[in-house]
Amino acid sequence: MQVKRFRPKIDKLYRILLTVTNALCLPLLFIPTLFSPVTLFITLPLFVFVNYFFVSPLFGYVELRETELFIKYGFFLKKTIPYAKIRSAEKERKFYCESMMALKNALEHVNIKYNTYDVTTVSVEDNDAFIEELCRRTAAGKRLQAL
Repeated sequence: MQVKRFRPKIDKLYRILLTVTNALCLPLLFIPTLFSPVTLFITLPLFVFVNYFFVSPLFGYVELRETELFIKYGFFLKKTIPYAKIRSAEKERKFYCESMMALKNALEHVNIKYNTYDVTTVSVEDNDAFIEELCRRTAAGKRLQAL
């Protein structure tokens, strides 16, 4: 089997949040520095920290490899899940997700349950094609298709 890569889906709401956050934070970053340049040491790291969580998921992706599912959550975080460990994959539509580790930029996402209690969430451009391809590659494909 060949490696198949899925790009993240980015909702309009996510783009609006990114734009509004930057529009509000940029003036707060530079206006205080006109009066006191020392404030730049506080505001700049804070701005970079907040912006990292909005921009980083745009560089993530999901790959279906030969024997494992590979998820890149952003700039630094990566995870590999062997197909034998995957228990289920469910498509959901809600604002939040159960997973702390998530590649979630859209309301529609796929919850991937693996091992006994582990869950991760991904939002890809075509969730249905992703679940279908994941079912083909996993040993539990019949069980995944039922969900």
